[in-house]
Parts: sequence; structure tokens; C-alpha cells
Amino acid sequence: MVIYKNYKNYPIKIGFDAYFLSYRRGIGNFVYHVLSHLAFLDRKNQYLLYMAAKPKNLDLSLPQNFILRSFACPIYPLWEQMGLPFVAIRDSVDILHCPANTGPLFLPQKIKMVLTIYDVMYLLPYEVLPASPSPYQRLGRIYRRWVVPRIAKRADAIITVSHHSCQDILHILQVPSERVSVVYGAPSPTFRPLPNKEKIEQVKQRYGIKGRFILTLGGLDPRKNIARVLQSFKKFKQQSKRDHQLVIVGLPKSGQRLFSRIAMEIEIAEQVVFTGFVPEEDLVALYNGAEVFLYPSLYEGFGLPVLEAMACGTPVIASTAGSIPEIAGEAALLIEPKDIEALALAIEQVINDQALRLELIVRGFEQVKKFSWEKAARELLTVYERVMQT
Repeated sequence: MVIYKNYKNYPIKIGFDAYFLSYRRGIGNFVYHVLSHLAFLDRKNQYLLYMAAKPKNLDLSLPQNFILRSFACPIYPLWEQMGLPFVAIRDSVDILHCPANTGPLFLPQKIKMVLTIYDVMYLLPYEVLPASPSPYQRLGRIYRRWVVPRIAKRADAIITVSHHSCQDILHILQVPSERVSVVYGAPSPTFRPLPNKEKIEQVKQRYGIKGRFILTLGGLDPRKNIARVLQSFKKFKQQSKRDHQLVIVGLPKSGQRLFSRIAMEIEIAEQVVFTGFVPEEDLVALYNGAEVFLYPSLYEGFGLPVLEAMACGTPVIASTAGSIPEIAGEAALLIEPKDIEALALAIEQVINDQALRLELIVRGFEQVKKFSWEKAARELLTVYERVMQT
């Protein structure tokens, strides 16, 4: 590993855990967008971006005060708990920002720590949020349950992404309220109405989607509520006699097998399309082509897909749980996520009532305007400056 020597005097030297920068989903999206806007806004301070490997084809323009540093480690917890504090100490950073819920437990007090905690769902009882069938997700939950309560007490500042998550953090982690700041995320500018309908049809054809369809984002985690979405879709089909398909994006192969079996058991398999993970440009086209987007999650710290769909001009039916009402505002039709009948009825309402559809679309465009990555980057800079004064 090459040592970077700082020949220029920067007011603040910031280490940034950029491990997930190349993963353009979830936390990776937050890291990518906040760094791209910090790179545009802040030429005064220095940023050392720590990664496990140098990214290939990274679409991120960085000025001279942003330095990519890579060091390999086969297991993420070891990378975070041993490698990351080692290089932060060796580089003499003033602040280490850990944007992925966890961080190194052993870091000198002279290095200020900024920690982003998106939510604390992994600390909730299993009867509230059941364990995922994915071994990877179960291990991740165990790791976070062990690290987060400890690292939250060490952090000089905690960033979270909604006031709902803020209240959970204050209640469950018992940290001082003055240390917690809410910094909203935002949809990428890529998510927008597409004037080229031919592109939408090409994407539909690529994934075997025929005619009109309803869109949802899937996940193996039970909180994504996919089994109830399937049951609600069946009720909608029975009640409306419509020929819509249900398109489920984002499920790995194991999830597709699991929910395909459920779809077969309730006799709707021929009307359900599983796309797996799709590139962002295809997801934009799918949002644009969908008659309605469903997001009846049992718990979300933010719920970015709600805003992505709204930015594309798609009516949204979402959950009353977690932070979703805060993010969706009055621009979505909200239902109790465990109520299968209510979700089926909401789908029928949005598809049949053109006035309601138009109202949700217009409100959605207005709601999205409240969220900005530039604003998020400016608020993050304020946090950096504040922790340096304490």
C-alpha cells in the first residue's frame, strides 16, 4: 500500500469508509451520491477514501483533494475492525466517517468519528422483525447487533436518514440527542419521466413483461413483505378481472425460487415476472412503464424507492410503517402493510380511478423536490465542522 504524504495544508483531513462505493444499491448509493456532491462542493478539506479494492469503471469525478486508497482484506469485519483504524491512524486523519451503520471499535479518541446509522431494525426483537432466510443477512444482523450499540456510544456525531430512525436511535441506543443529525437522501437524477416510450418497451421485452404491469422491489428479508404482495395481487386479479402482470425486481435466485413456489401454490405463477437485479437504467424504464409501484415494507429507515418511483411519475402505494409516511408525505396511498385486503383494494383504486392516479403523480413530483443530494452534502459538511469544534 502506497503511503500518501500530505504536502498541502488542509483545515480538516477526513477519512471516509468507501468500502461500498462500487455497490450501487442501498448504502452504496448513499456513499456514491454524497461523495460526488462533496467533491463538487468542498475543495477546502482533504478526503481519503478507503476501499477494499480499486474500483473498475467508477463513474465519479474527483478533485485533487480526494484521494482513493485501497487495501485488501478477505472479510469485511476484519477490514473494518483492523485495517480501517490502522490506515486512519497512519494517515493522521482528523475525522473518520463510517457510513454503513458500523465502524471500528478501537480508534484513538483524537480521531473524531462520524457514524451513519440508517436504522436500528437489526436491534429489534425477532418477533417484531423475523430473521432473514439468507445466511449472509443473518450473520450481518448478528455483527450489527454486537457492534452498533458499542460504536454509537463512541461516535462524536451520528447521522441518520429520517426523523423516525432518529427517534429509534435515541430510544434504543440511548445516545445524547445533540449528537444525532437527520440528513435525508434523495433519488438520483437518473430517475425521471422517459419521453422515449420505445426504451420502455425494449426493457419490458427484455424481461418478458407483456402489456400492463404492477411493479415492486423484492428482497429475501421478511420485512420486504413479498409473500403478502403476492396474496394481495391474487385478490386484485380475482376482484378486478384485469390482465396485469406483477413484476418483482431485485430478488436473488434463491428468493426467486422461494416466491415462485408461493406464486404456484396460490395459482398466479403465470402472471408474476421475476427480473432479478437490474441495472439502474432498466429500473428507471420499469418505474416509467408500471401502472403503480408497491412498497408495503414492514420497516424502512428511509425508503428511497418510494421517491425513485415518484420521480419517474409513477403512482405509489406504500406502507404506514417505519419512516415511509415521513418520506412519502401526502404523495402516496398508504396502507397497513399486513392488511392483504387493503393492499388489493388500493391497487384497484389506483388503476381504476384516473383522477386519483393523476393526483398521486402530481403530488409525487412535488414531494421529490424536498430531497436533494446537494443539501445532504452541505448538511454533512456542517457536521464535520461541528465535531472539529468539540
